[in-house]
Formats: sequence, structure tokens, C-alpha cells
Amino acid sequence: MENSTISPIFNANISKAWAKILLFVLLVPNMILFFLPVANVTAATGYFGIEPNQVQFTVTLYYAGFVAFYSLERRFYSYFTYKRYFIVFQLVQLLCCLILFQSTNLYIIYLTRFFQGMLFASAVNLYLSMMALKIKTFRAKEISYSLFFGMLLCASSFNNLITADFIDHFNFNLLFQCAVFTYAVNLLLVLITMKINVEIRTTPLVQLDFPSFFLFSFFLIGLGYCSVFGQQYYWFQSKKIVLIVIASLASFILFVVRQYALKRPYINLTILSFYKFIIGISLLFLMYICRFSFSYSGQFFRSVLGMDPKHVSYMYAVNIIGIVLGVFYACVHLINKKSVFIVWIVGFASLFSYHFVMNQEMFYYGNESNYFLPMFMHGLGIGLIMVPTILYCISSVAYYLAPSAAAFCLLVRFLGFTVSGILVNYYTIYHSLIHKNRFMEYYQKVNPMFENRYETLKIKLLKNGFNQTQIDTVSNNILSKELNKYILLRSVMDYYTLMMYVSLVVIGFLIVFWLFQKKIKIAIRPILPI
Repeated sequence: MENSTISPIFNANISKAWAKILLFVLLVPNMILFFLPVANVTAATGYFGIEPNQVQFTVTLYYAGFVAFYSLERRFYSYFTYKRYFIVFQLVQLLCCLILFQSTNLYIIYLTRFFQGMLFASAVNLYLSMMALKIKTFRAKEISYSLFFGMLLCASSFNNLITADFIDHFNFNLLFQCAVFTYAVNLLLVLITMKINVEIRTTPLVQLDFPSFFLFSFFLIGLGYCSVFGQQYYWFQSKKIVLIVIASLASFILFVVRQYALKRPYINLTILSFYKFIIGISLLFLMYICRFSFSYSGQFFRSVLGMDPKHVSYMYAVNIIGIVLGVFYACVHLINKKSVFIVWIVGFASLFSYHFVMNQEMFYYGNESNYFLPMFMHGLGIGLIMVPTILYCISSVAYYLAPSAAAFCLLVRFLGFTVSGILVNYYTIYHSLIHKNRFMEYYQKVNPMFENRYETLKIKLLKNGFNQTQIDTVSNNILSKELNKYILLRSVMDYYTLMMYVSLVVIGFLIVFWLFQKKIKIAIRPILPI
């Protein structure tokens, strides 16, 4: 009898445990699609016939679709019943995966990825609302947010973990075939397990703010494009980048003006008048910048240490363990109503430890086991910071502004993602060039170490049967590859040093602000006269 009253969503024979498992199964494919193209950039470029930057832009478009549609999606969510809404977006996602499986046209791929991001917004709202229904306690918000954002944080590492062997043994396009099959199974599960609700929460689909959606979308896409391709085109030296920046700024200004003019704004910008909200989104922005320095780790493992994708995936498994533990501890901390500042300080201290240890280990290369600790610390740090910060932002504004606060937090995370991309591209392209010029100057001089290395290579190649002409060519190629490794190392170390400083500044700010909040006064004894 208990099961019959458990949920207005699932059939009476579906227990609470099975209902939660079904929600998890329905959400996972949408998260995997988020970072799927960059699970193996080389395989994706080969399959689609595009450049690595264009593969990265497909992820940015997915993110932009998610952010832009989040506020508008709430109107669609309130129009459909749960079951009908699930059926609609599962069918459309299945169709999008079929398009990506069949098409290699770049613009169709771009459009489809943006549309998939919009559908992801639907999945997110459905998941969070349904999880809140399943958890009938005061802890519903903390637990549902922790589960969702924990899964989202794990998405990138999880993709690398599950696709490493798959891509090595099969073609990249089979991933989209698997996605089609998964959505088909999910659709069948929805049809079998969910009720057809007669109590429809109908809100007519009228006065939809499409102008704000299009202005917001254009701004996000323009910003994302510049973050991916700006360094490649030398920023404002390119007329294309200049035009996109101007158009994006114009659309953003129009969007802001429109929000203040509307009676029911797309995103209510009065949330920016709450100082706690400003603190929260600032920490969220900085956390995302520190988080995506993680993209350098995989490049270091593959290019410098020479790990194959399977062994690299083991490193991501350690990162996932750190994320899970961090999210779990943060959730327990919030439920017990303890100070969020402690979690923030420990989280950014973990991110500092990750960058510091990686920076030191890169001096010596070492075994893969040397990098388990920093990978774990990275996961622990972002796991501790993410959920408390978002809940802090939402709770710091008036109740009726909570949807706008959640949407703005999503925008800030996108900004952190794009700014991080700009920094990574800067250090990958421009900063690497600086180090290359320095190394080349060093090699052009008479250098005993360089000469010894060159002679050692020649002797080895001679013993292996190479003639003099081949020895010169092969030696130069080997030295060139080693030079590229050192250039990459120096660029990564410079970037990680910057992230260390960012983490230290944030930790210092948090300690000072925490002491200020607690109103701790330090009594200073006056100096006695001699």
C-alpha cells in the first residue's frame, strides 16, 4: 500500500529505490553527451573531418544552449505532464543523435549540438523537480542538488573512463549509435513505468519571451566562439573576431535593457543588489577557472608521459572518487547547518594542493602513481565547492528571485568555462611560442648538454643500422619532439602557477571575510612607555 502513494509520477509497482534508479538512468545519457566530443578529440576530428578547436566549440554550443534555454524552458515544463515531457525530449534527443551519427556537415553539427543543450535544460529541470518529490524531507534540495551537480562534475572524467577502450577498438561514430540505443531504451522505460497524469499543471504557452532568448543565445554563442577561436585568429587583429565581439556586446546590452523594461523579465537582474549573491557568484566563477585547468592534465599524461588512453582513464577514475567524496561531505555539511566558509576554504585549499603538487611532479615526470593524489585533490576541491556555492547564491536572494538566481549562476559557470578556455588557449599558443623562442635561442648556442644528447642519439641510431643521412633526419625529429615536450611542460607549469596564486588569494579573502562575519575582534595591547 505504501508504494501506491509514493509518487504521483511512477506506477504503483515501482518502489522508491527503483524510482530513484530510473531517474538516474534517464539523466545519465544527457550528461554523457555534454563532453562526449572531447572524450577523444583526435577520434572526433577524424570522424567529422574538422579541427580540434571546432570539436571544442561543439561542447561550448551545448553549454550555451543549456544556459540560454534554462529560463524559457520553465514555461514548457509547466505546460506538459511529466510523462509527455519525457517522451517528447527523449524522442528529440534520439533524433539529434541520429543526425550526428549520419551528418558530417559542420553547420548541421553546430546547430544540433546547440539544440541538444536546450534539451539538456529540460532534463535538468525534470530531474531536480522529480528528485525533490522523491525525497520527502527538509533535505530534499541539498540532496537533489548534490546528486545532480555531482553527476555533472563527473561527466567529463566519466566520459574519458568509459570511452577509452571503446574508441580504441571501434569507430567514434558508434558512440552516437550507442546514444540512440540508450534513448530508445529510456523511452521504453518511460512508457512502461510512468503514469499518465490526469492532473495537468497547465500553463498556456503564451507570451513566451523568445526575443530575450535569441539575444541571450547570440551573446553566449559569440562569447563561446571568441573563447575558442580568438587566440587562433590573434584576437582583434582579425576583422571576424572584432565583428563578433561588437555584435555580442550589442546583443548583451539589448538583453540587459530589455530585462529592466519587462514586467516579467527573462532573468531578474535585481539579484545583483544582494551582496552575498555577488560573493557567491564570484567564488563560483573562480572555481570554474581553476577547475578547467584540469584539461591540461590529460594532455600532459598523453604527450609527455606517453600514456595510452586506457591508462589515462585510470587517472580520471581517481578524480571521480575525489568528486564523489567532496560532494558527499559538502552535502552532509549543509544538512547539519554548519558554516559554508569551512567547506569553501578546504575546497580551494584542495585545488591549490592539486596545482602545487602537479607543478612539482612535472619537474621529474615520474610514475603514474605519483599523480593519483593531485587528481584526487582536484576532484575533492570542486566537489566541495560546487553545490554549497550554488545553494548559497540561491538562498541569498528573495524567494521569488530564486529562479533568476539559478539562471544567473548557470551564466556565471558558462563565463568561467569560457574564460578558462581563453586562458588555456593563451598558454597553449602564445605562451608556448615564447618558451619555444627561448629554447631555440638556447639550442643555437654551443651547448655541451645539447651536443652530448645529439651524439648519444647518433650512436644509438648507428648501432640500430641507420645510415648517416637517416641519422641526421631521425635525430632532428627526436630532438624536436623532446623540445615540444619541454615547451608544453613549461606552459602548463606557468598556468598552474597562476592557478596557485588565484587559489591563495581566494583562501585569504575567505578567511578575512569569515572572521569579519563572526565579528572576531583582536585586542591589541598598547605599547607601554619606556
